[in-house]
Amino acid sequence: MRKLSLTRKGRRRGYTDARIAQVLLFLDRSDKGLSRVAKELNIPRGTITQWKNRYLDEEEFAERIDKFIDLEEEGREV
Repeated sequence: MRKLSLTRKGRRRGYTDARIAQVLLFLDRSDKGLSRVAKELNIPRGTITQWKNRYLDEEEFAERIDKFIDLEEEGREV
């Protein structure tokens, strides 16, 4: 599990791979822009941008996103 993003007080906030996948899928499927999604989810815009740049090009993470999509479509919790 990777830990990413700093809170305003400088403490690290942890995001699971499943949560990152969920956010990136939401962003991809949404007609809302990055800034609006970030604000709604209370995640810094820069963090989501880093995830897009870092994870969408990694084959291993792409496979995890595919697994997440499959589980989501089956109606199971991740």
